Amino acid sequence: MATWPDLTEYHEAMQSPQRSLGDPELQKAQIDKDRFGMPKPATGGNAVVYKATVGQNAWAVRCFLRPISDHAERYAAISKHLQKNRSAHSTEFVYLADGLRIKGGTFPIVKMAWVQGLHLDRCVEGLLDKPRELAALREKFRTLVKDIEHAKFAHGDLQHGNILVTGRDLLLIDYDGMWVPALIGRQATEIGHRAYQHPKRGMTDYGPHLDRFSALVIYLSLRALEIDRKLWDTYYTGDNLLFVREDFNEVGRSPVWGDLAALKNAEVTYLAGILAAMVGRPVKDLPRLEAVLSQSAGLRPLEFKPVARAPEKPKWSGKPSKSGSAADLASQWKVVWSRPGEKIETRWKKEVKDGPVEVESEVEVMAPNPFPLAMITVGGLAAGVLIGVSVSPELGLVAAGGGLIFTRGMSKVQKKRVKHIAIRPVEQQVLEQLKVAVAGHKSAVTSLQCSADGRRLAVVTKFGECALWELDTDGYKVSAVRLPPFEQSALASGTPKAAVVTDKAALAADLASGLKVEFPVDSSNRASAAAMTADGAKIALGQQLGQVHVVEVMTKKTLIQIAGMSSRVTALAFSEDGAFLGIGWATGMVQIHRLTPKAEKVGEGTQHRTAVTALAAAPKGQAFASADDSGQVVIWGKNGQRQAAANAGGRGVKSLLFLGEQAVAAGCGDGTVKILNPSSGAVLATHNVGAAGVTALAFAKEKMALAVGTQSGQVTLLALEA
Repeated sequence: MATWPDLTEYHEAMQSPQRSLGDPELQKAQIDKDRFGMPKPATGGNAVVYKATVGQNAWAVRCFLRPISDHAERYAAISKHLQKNRSAHSTEFVYLADGLRIKGGTFPIVKMAWVQGLHLDRCVEGLLDKPRELAALREKFRTLVKDIEHAKFAHGDLQHGNILVTGRDLLLIDYDGMWVPALIGRQATEIGHRAYQHPKRGMTDYGPHLDRFSALVIYLSLRALEIDRKLWDTYYTGDNLLFVREDFNEVGRSPVWGDLAALKNAEVTYLAGILAAMVGRPVKDLPRLEAVLSQSAGLRPLEFKPVARAPEKPKWSGKPSKSGSAADLASQWKVVWSRPGEKIETRWKKEVKDGPVEVESEVEVMAPNPFPLAMITVGGLAAGVLIGVSVSPELGLVAAGGGLIFTRGMSKVQKKRVKHIAIRPVEQQVLEQLKVAVAGHKSAVTSLQCSADGRRLAVVTKFGECALWELDTDGYKVSAVRLPPFEQSALASGTPKAAVVTDKAALAADLASGLKVEFPVDSSNRASAAAMTADGAKIALGQQLGQVHVVEVMTKKTLIQIAGMSSRVTALAFSEDGAFLGIGWATGMVQIHRLTPKAEKVGEGTQHRTAVTALAAAPKGQAFASADDSGQVVIWGKNGQRQAAANAGGRGVKSLLFLGEQAVAAGCGDGTVKILNPSSGAVLATHNVGAAGVTALAFAKEKMALAVGTQSGQVTLLALEA
């Protein structure tokens, strides 16, 4: 049997649906394409989905990323059950066991009605300032859960990504983990999203109870957000609503529980207490959402006390606090983020401290015997009245008083339990802030790409490590792309797509989706340099014998061939609009070529005595910059005329980048970055980022910030402020 397809093979197969798809209707479909004219995938944890349109019908084609042995039986059972027990919140689907043909084998797909709508978290985000509409959404979710229970199935992975909001309706998607009665006795194929599922749920938990924990997680989150939208800013990670798995492992101890208690809302307090109590129950014994809401769940809610909130992190600024160009602001830049480095991490820890506690103690008190006391009291008062009437009022008062005094002798020692405040050792949650060391990369940074607001930084390193840093949240995500060690790389300036040159081939890779495209290269004329257009649609490949090819990535079509000269190409650079290409050779020669409407050389010059080590183009191709290992930087007009020159020194220049039209950044071998005036060559600012050579640069043009990568694997952001 053929090996299971990977993402790239699915992508290639969907380019020819008439040949690769087995369903007659889907063979006639138009697959939704991206702006480059290629199939547009949506990738999840278990499947990749493509949109297929046939006339007025739109279908989602789900291709599985891993094999499941009894897929056919499960989907047949699910399909049969939903046809008999139709829910308004489920969609039409068909399981096709031999739905896709790839590399001589057939593989299953699911054909499901395409549903247009917002994922639940995106919808919630849009309603944070509209508590009434958020409450209406919560009631719709409650109705969805009731309908699921009534239809006698369980979705198995209730979470924001599997609930679509379409107008007035909520629809469920992704039925891979669904349970129906016909599947009794089988094990689950997945255990659902960590931020929504019971922490002890396992593969043997598979039955009508699957959605009960996640249903309350969602319902409680929506209710709390109606009251305080700041909870979203504090606890939303981009892949949850409010809770994360650690909150279920640390019930009552993680901050979210205290913040829910601090709302002082009776319903939220009750729901949070029930959710916490459910963590201690087996998954199969959890109550339905309706039982919880009607307070008939048979669970006693746990109680929580408000705790001190962690200090809010400063907001990331997408624009500088001062106006001006990069040339104006560069001298005021400072290091606002760096890896490896340190970050401040807030943690909650348990401490035992002396504190006030209400306690109950047993004490001894003098207390009268109630029955004899009552008799003597009544007798004394009666005698006093009789003597007062018959003899004299004065004697009557004496008699009554004597009777009351006599009762004091009737008291005896008794034990009572009383409550009072005492100082005792108390376990408390204490907030502490620590400086934590954060690692960097293991090999030299060869290329960088930074979002315009400076929040996202894509990195490619020499040993094939590809990663995405989330600078505003201190997040780090390893890309799905796996690259072999290579000599040269380039990242598109506008999107995290990379071009890489190895000793055997050239590759283009999308760091976000994981897709890779390989371009064969003649082993006798290996690729030696690469550049990529801002949108990642085209790459330029320079070769050992001096030629340059401009290739369209997705079609692998060679658009332009430049003969060049009989010397190794050492540097390439596209202008931002892709209309111009700069080429540098080992001889020190620099050429500038216009690529549209037709390819032509517009200028050349030899201003370097040694090989060109770096090239950069101004945004509209109105100027180019080149540099070498002596530290010389030359600014060229688009016609190839020299405009200015500077000596950056610093053990040579390893990287160059235009920062708009009025500044050029030069990354030097001594670990400094020099900001140059392209008109005069004057040094406007110098920043020392480390001891290792600066090998990569990227510009956040809205934030007016510069990302720097070094030979040692360090990445740094220079800006006015975070």
